[in-house]
Amino acid sequence: MKKGLGLVTIATVISAFSSTASAARVWGTTLTEWTLELNNGVAYITSPQFYSNCSFSRGQINMDGTEFNKAQYAYALSAKARGKKLAYVIDDEETTCVITALREMD
Repeated sequence: MKKGLGLVTIATVISAFSSTASAARVWGTTLTEWTLELNNGVAYITSPQFYSNCSFSRGQINMDGTEFNKAQYAYALSAKARGKKLAYVIDDEETTCVITALREMD
């Protein structure tokens, strides 16, 4: 239970920081139907509800070995396993949408 609470705390801190880091970053719509896959060192979250400018209706978490990206992937994996809705932050001016924050939604 403590590990799950720690991930929630990390995600909250990351969310607060990410939403103020750049004016072009926005919270996308809440994803109620989404998939998570890992392919060639990149984790993809795909949904028909993804922000309209994102290629292939997906966002990505670059699995470059940083603790930040490993925590985001673990958070998304946990949310998927528990059937949670997911909110995300992306740069709304890019077509390759890199996810910079995640938040579970009820």
